[in-house]
Amino acid sequence: MGFAHSLSVMGERRGYGQFCPISRAAELLSTRWTPLVVRELYFGSTRYSELRRGLPRISSALLSQRLKELEHAGIVTCEPSGSGTGQVYGLTEAGRALFPVLESMGRWAQAHSRDDLTRTENLDPDLLMWNIRRRAVFDGIPTDKRFVVAFHFLGVPSKRSRFWLLYWNRDTEVCIRDPGYDVSLVVTAHIRTLTQVWLGHVSLSDAVARRDILLDGDQEHVQAFKRWFPLSLLATNDQNRSA
Repeated sequence: MGFAHSLSVMGERRGYGQFCPISRAAELLSTRWTPLVVRELYFGSTRYSELRRGLPRISSALLSQRLKELEHAGIVTCEPSGSGTGQVYGLTEAGRALFPVLESMGRWAQAHSRDDLTRTENLDPDLLMWNIRRRAVFDGIPTDKRFVVAFHFLGVPSKRSRFWLLYWNRDTEVCIRDPGYDVSLVVTAHIRTLTQVWLGHVSLSDAVARRDILLDGDQEHVQAFKRWFPLSLLATNDQNRSA
């Protein structure tokens, strides 16, 4: 069943009523939050709780609705968890084929709407940390013990200003409360600065050299930060990628 028809069946709205392929694609991608749900699934979120971490401003009711619509349209799969609790979500072949479209949209925004990306109302430390966790690598990270990096963001409410990135057993976890282990590195920066670095708008090396990003820890961990700190898949400027 096509997505436009499924929307009509589920009472959301009708399609454009045009045979144009662009109109058919728009019927899917112009629905609020739908492209971001596909983005999260493409990047590896499989549980409802993980989707909520990547979409912190969506309501539970709307997320459930979008998942049902996408499943009905043949874009998303939903299977019982092997543990017997909850559901596991994924993308079908058609869903995975959507990502190059979304990537093109993101690159267009990087090229033509760049300044709007880091407007105050778009800065979200929860989302930034979730993305950092998802892209972080283990280059320079000890693998024989728990390794904790504390992030302190300026320019946000105090209750959302501190996060801990925990590396353990070749996995990473974002904590909103102190996990209780020794901290090896503290990263302090304005939320806008670290977001600009993440997007590739500002060089990580330049931000550290200007002390817009402060790194407090043993020298080996300070030096390794530039190796394991990731940039967005859509980051601009190849120089920043290798910084």
